[in-house]
Amino acid sequence: MVAIGLVTFLLISTKANNNGYLYLFFYSIPANTAISVFPHEPILIYYGTFANWWIAAIVASGGTIVAGVLDHQVFVPVLNLKGATSYKKSGFYQRATAIFMRYPFATIVVTGFTPIPFWPFKLLAFSIHYPLYRYLTALTISRFPRYYLLAWLGAAIGIPTWVLIGIVAVIFATYAIRAIPILWRRLRKKRPDYVKHPGSQAR
Repeated sequence: MVAIGLVTFLLISTKANNNGYLYLFFYSIPANTAISVFPHEPILIYYGTFANWWIAAIVASGGTIVAGVLDHQVFVPVLNLKGATSYKKSGFYQRATAIFMRYPFATIVVTGFTPIPFWPFKLLAFSIHYPLYRYLTALTISRFPRYYLLAWLGAAIGIPTWVLIGIVAVIFATYAIRAIPILWRRLRKKRPDYVKHPGSQAR
C-alpha cells in the first residue's frame, strides 16, 4: 500500500493530466485504508483545478470501495481473533459499541462525510462483523459527495498546485520521520546477539 501510494503520488504530482484518473483511482486505495498515511483531501482539491469534478469523485469512490473491501477482509478476522479480543471487555468499548449499534449505517455515513476522524468508526464496524455490503453502501454514500465537494473547492479557491502537493509531501514526511526511528529500534532488537557483538561467539 505504501509503495502504491508513493508511486501514484509521484505520478499525480508530475503527470496528472496524462492518465490522471487512473492515478487517482490507485492513489485512493492506500489513501482510504483503515490505517493510512496518505491524505486524500489535498489530492481531490488539486484535481478540482483541472479535472471534471463528477468523474474525479466517481473514480476516487471506486478506489475507496476497493480499499473498503480489503479493509473488511483483513480487519474483521484480525479484530476477532481468538485470544485477541480482550479489548471488547473494556467499558469504553462496550459503551461505544452500544451507541454505535443504535444507528451503525448512519454513523458510518456521517463520520465518512464530515471532518470527524473516520478510522475509529471503521475499526468499530469491523470488530462487530458489520456486513460488507452495508459497509460499502454507507462508505459510497458518504465519500462520493465529500470527494465532489473537495474537487469543487479546489476549483473555487484556486490553491496553487505546489501548495497542495507540498501539503501531501509534508504529511507523509511527518509520518516517515516518526516511523523510521521506531522501525530501526525494532530491527535492532530482532538482530541476533552474535550480530550485535561479533566477538561473543568466540567465547
